Amino acid sequence: MNYYAVLQVEREAGISEIKRSFRRLLKRYHPDHNRGNAAWAEQRTREIVEAYHVLSDERRRKCHDQQLRSQRFDAATPAAPRYAPPPGSMASKCQQLLEYLLSGNGAAAIELYERLRGDRPTVDLYPYLNLKDHLDCKFLLGEEYERRGRLDEALALYEEVYREELEGPRLRYFFDEVQDRIVTIYCQQIPRTAQPAEAVKYYQHALKLGLPTRDRAEIRKRLAETLLKVGDREGAQRELREALKLHPGLKGVQRLATRLGLQAASS
Repeated sequence: MNYYAVLQVEREAGISEIKRSFRRLLKRYHPDHNRGNAAWAEQRTREIVEAYHVLSDERRRKCHDQQLRSQRFDAATPAAPRYAPPPGSMASKCQQLLEYLLSGNGAAAIELYERLRGDRPTVDLYPYLNLKDHLDCKFLLGEEYERRGRLDEALALYEEVYREELEGPRLRYFFDEVQDRIVTIYCQQIPRTAQPAEAVKYYQHALKLGLPTRDRAEIRKRLAETLLKVGDREGAQRELREALKLHPGLKGVQRLATRLGLQAASS
């Protein structure tokens, strides 16, 4: 997809022109203004939002420009033949990775991904896939790692998708689902698998992700429980107080509060 054509701007357009066109088109194609063809309007709106998400970010825009050059797009041309990357190229391998994941061949997908990743903690697929496919790959890979109990790898991928969808206009491809996965791993799986001192680091990291208030309150409660286990009573008191500030009706805190000499609402 040519995002310049979607936003009806030239390749040389500045950010102010891109923003103006985005606002104008979003208003024109909003489903509320096209009730007779809401499904079409919703799809058009998603394309406009995705185009803005890419063109308003310098790194993504450069990657998109590279994709257009490699596919011999012209900014004024609304469509072009499907681009087939050369066999053995990075783009070809990334497309193969997505095909493995979509066909349920998780083992082959992980093997290929780990070859592409090498010694790095992660690999950027976006220069070789469009935004939706890039997010598909990362989310589905996260699922495969989670299924195998490899929670660190799963979290790294889920958090990458979460951060992508926090930037700019939220595309919401996976936002709610990936947020739930992250919270579930931190609040349910980490307590069962990590040693207390290690779990403390996980919880402290999770609190930096910008999760919703209730989720942060639950994580702070878990952190308080774990700090008490490792003998940091003062830290446990601090975290439980913060948890209750975030969510005064937090469930399951009465016993912990009593142990810490604090008062909590009945739960």
